[in-house]
Amino acid sequence: MSDHKISERFTFGELTEESTPLRIMHSTLEEISTNGLSGLTTKGISQRANLSTGIIHHYFDTKDNLVYAAYVYLVRDLHQSSLAIFRAESDPKKRLQAMIRMNFSSVHISPEARDVWPQFWAQAAHEARAARLLRVYYRRFQSNLAHDFRALLGDRAKAQAAANLLLASIHGVWFIHRFSDSPKHLEESIALVEQNLELLLKPA
Repeated sequence: MSDHKISERFTFGELTEESTPLRIMHSTLEEISTNGLSGLTTKGISQRANLSTGIIHHYFDTKDNLVYAAYVYLVRDLHQSSLAIFRAESDPKKRLQAMIRMNFSSVHISPEARDVWPQFWAQAAHEARAARLLRVYYRRFQSNLAHDFRALLGDRAKAQAAANLLLASIHGVWFIHRFSDSPKHLEESIALVEQNLELLLKPA
């Protein structure tokens, strides 16, 4: 897949309103939930959205762009959730706990996201556009975690290291929860990451 043929139109702000693109995106996620990424078709999306395939192609051009928009949609949800946590909660430890839970919210463990996230990680290893989006996500998330760890640990280097370890723990446990029976239950998965948080805060 060559980058010069791919539109750069999708950003964090593209899918913020109840618009036709967002309607198409929701139908795309529903179609992925039912048929998987390999079975995703423009025809199936158009039937779910009750829109013509021409309108879908007008907004997204190709199926690759639809899949990329799904990545944007999930990353944007985490970004908006992080902002909401920072606005609602002032205690740094409670913010860290909330940011753990947001990764295991109904959006990100849904049948759609359970297929889209692994595809996103895999594609980012080979395709520049997906890699850029993933780097943006990691930088913002790591920065938010480090901000709260610094308030709790009082040392910038330790905060950065703790943020990196917690980020790895969140995604590692999410991946194991997705593909393994242990931890099988959602609350067990969250509790495992929270145990790692307690270990990272233990020196404080």
